[in-house]
Amino acid sequence: MATAHALGNEWSQPFHVYGPGEGKLRRNAIRRTGDYRINEKEWKTHTQETDKFLDSVTARIQENTAKFSGELSLGPGYVRQASGRQGLKIHPPNEFDIIVPIHIKGIHFEQSKVRNGDGNIVAGYHKQRVMNKNVSSTHPRLTQNGVFQRQDGNLYLNAKNFHEKVWTGTVDKALDCVKKGMPDCEIVRRVHPPTVNVQVTSLSTGNVTNFDIVPGVLLSTENIQIPSKITGKGVWNVQLPIYAVPKQANKNSPSFREADRPLPFRMDTSSHERCMADLCRGMKERQYIMTANRILKAGIEDLKKQNNPLAKAINSYHLKTIAYRVVYDQTMRGTPCKLTGVKDALGAQITELRNCLEKRYLPDFFLGNKALEEIFPGSMLNRYHRQHNLFWKTHPQLLLNALRHGFAQLLDFLGGLFTCVGGC
Repeated sequence: MATAHALGNEWSQPFHVYGPGEGKLRRNAIRRTGDYRINEKEWKTHTQETDKFLDSVTARIQENTAKFSGELSLGPGYVRQASGRQGLKIHPPNEFDIIVPIHIKGIHFEQSKVRNGDGNIVAGYHKQRVMNKNVSSTHPRLTQNGVFQRQDGNLYLNAKNFHEKVWTGTVDKALDCVKKGMPDCEIVRRVHPPTVNVQVTSLSTGNVTNFDIVPGVLLSTENIQIPSKITGKGVWNVQLPIYAVPKQANKNSPSFREADRPLPFRMDTSSHERCMADLCRGMKERQYIMTANRILKAGIEDLKKQNNPLAKAINSYHLKTIAYRVVYDQTMRGTPCKLTGVKDALGAQITELRNCLEKRYLPDFFLGNKALEEIFPGSMLNRYHRQHNLFWKTHPQLLLNALRHGFAQLLDFLGGLFTCVGGC
């Protein structure tokens, strides 16, 4: 019988689970990385302060969208995401990510594929085609802000204008209000679509915390039944909201036709990522993998100080993708799991990283991955058949240098903490 699984919306205590007899390994990993852990008291303090700040900001954003009240609505609340929600944060906990759900009232969307100059589909991106008539009369304020754009006889959401003229302006007004109540802090905002990054610096302590705030246009909520083979227990019934986030292309991106640059939205996969994190909580082998991923992340962070090319080429999303690939290969394919602890789990991820560098190809786990049909049967993500290479923006020479020079330094740094697999 299927069990309803509620997709939690809390900041998750980072994974820190070792296998039997790995006490010495645990101590060595802590010493080697300068202690990547976050103790429970510190985590609680940071997340409470984070929620207090974000509650204040999003409440002001809600107030400032009143002028669009007949045309769009926010929330309720906000969605915690990324490493802070998925249990992958390492010390110090100084960056938190959220999505603010947005419902554009009365508008029916259909997703239109985005193609590059060669005519190939750009994986994970869509133009949001508006199927309604007379939007200029039903949504006059959004129309005045250039949110709707006609192209080739069809009407689309303009991601650029939505982000710049509606979202960013609303966030700026909210921050102006919040600043008045925080005279002991310096608050600076930067825009990197789809994110508005807010950096808060305490003038008394010098502590810096970054908040990435992303608007997500709610497209639908899918009901998925996750099989027991995947959960490791019984069947889960889960509800996964699907958001589109505005990701207009800049002039340096070669992937979009010029006419399409203001229009693309990226299909957000954070609901599925949160669900994967929940799946990892319920099985000790998966907890080993996620703990090992935090160690690997801490190792890469340390290499940044040494100008290591691997640290320049690899980011935290790459590492998380590698972790989920190992989770699937080792624990979801129906074959006996060979991981006995964190040492094996770290070795498996280092091997996966090396293989991806050799091929200069790291496939996105959540877009174009055939395995998703096994994990999330019937999900709209399974409609993507073209897998996206997460290394697409990384210069080939940097990847080559990362493999030839940077990777050996990583092996040396983490020596003794992992099981060597495949000649690493």
